[in-house]
Amino acid sequence: MRFALAPAVALAVFATLGPVQAQAQELGIVAVVNDDAISAFDLSQRMQVAISSAALPDTAETRERLAPQVLRTLVDETLQRQEADRLGLKVTQAELDEALRSLEVRNNIPPGGFEGFLAAQGVELAAVVAQIQAEISWSKVLRSQIVPGVQVSQDQVDEAEARILASEGKHRLELSEIFLSVDQPQNTDAVEAEARRILADLQAGADFGGMARQFSQSASAYQSGDIGWVLEDQLAPELAAALAPLEVGQISGIVPVPGGFYIVRVRDRTIIGQVNPLDTVVHLKQIALPLAANADEPDVARALARAQAIASGLQGCAAMDAAIEEVGNPQSGDLGRLRLGDMPARFRGAVLPLAVGQPSVPQRSDTSIHVFMICERVDAEPDLPDRAEIEESIWNQQVEMLSRRYVRDLRRDAVIDLR
Repeated sequence: MRFALAPAVALAVFATLGPVQAQAQELGIVAVVNDDAISAFDLSQRMQVAISSAALPDTAETRERLAPQVLRTLVDETLQRQEADRLGLKVTQAELDEALRSLEVRNNIPPGGFEGFLAAQGVELAAVVAQIQAEISWSKVLRSQIVPGVQVSQDQVDEAEARILASEGKHRLELSEIFLSVDQPQNTDAVEAEARRILADLQAGADFGGMARQFSQSASAYQSGDIGWVLEDQLAPELAAALAPLEVGQISGIVPVPGGFYIVRVRDRTIIGQVNPLDTVVHLKQIALPLAANADEPDVARALARAQAIASGLQGCAAMDAAIEEVGNPQSGDLGRLRLGDMPARFRGAVLPLAVGQPSVPQRSDTSIHVFMICERVDAEPDLPDRAEIEESIWNQQVEMLSRRYVRDLRRDAVIDLR
């Protein structure tokens, strides 16, 4: 099994929850899924979680807009729990306890403090446990019914590897997704309207990961929509065209594909076969000469002249060490190993072209004049995934496809009464 359950409920979700609204006390039934009912209270509790998770404003308008999306999620979770029950796949108390302990640890809540924390926020523990239980149940269903039949042959890996090598110069993208499924053609307009509501929330500042956790109908929802790295050629033509003009960090519009609608966020982008110089790792040292932020021009000129005089006499890292000791400023010294892309942008351009043992041109910051030197450089490798990555990518695609088909069939065979 190459994926681990990642609970969709992060405690940060509950950090801003207010008292449960009076309407949450209603016990009316809003849906019946086969023989199981979903109450207005269930819907209100999950809506509160969704609002906080996605950093949405808690207004009557937001709740009205979210209600159909949240109810659809609750219906799917009910179907998934029912399927687990049919297969005799039970979630044990030990598994639930472990999931809750994991949430406590990750969010610095004392052991056993989770229920009290929720109670202080007006959230029933049962509502949270129901969501976690649905996730664990569905993970068990996939392990039982889907995973054993998914095999990736070496021929498949060979073919994908050859395709990657032939794609040199094209893009590889790190993506997050929200996917809404269309089970029947007559539901297309309703699902598209739901996708437009989600996109509007994202454009208004909603958290992509939170929205994916609550509303995406892809298995990646458990990882906040993260699907990792994808080759440009692996994307459906509709998605490739929609993502081509996007910069890192941007979100697509609604992308219709056979079977549903996507909303995708580009988290990173590289060019296949090319070296990204910002991935170079260097062992960096610096000399820092103090300079006040409000220093006048003569003081700045003197500090720059002194830094340039020091730099001109440096040849190699032994000389750099001696100069650091002579200057005696606590800010001077060994900065350790770091990736060039993680350096402040204002210094990166001066350091990037340096050879090992070569001093940089003096650089000014708010507090100092800096001279940098690289004492070791490990250049990045060309951006090509290895065979293990390729195999895992193929495996995940197959599991995702079969998982969506499984949920679609559960919906089609179910008796769902929305009230």
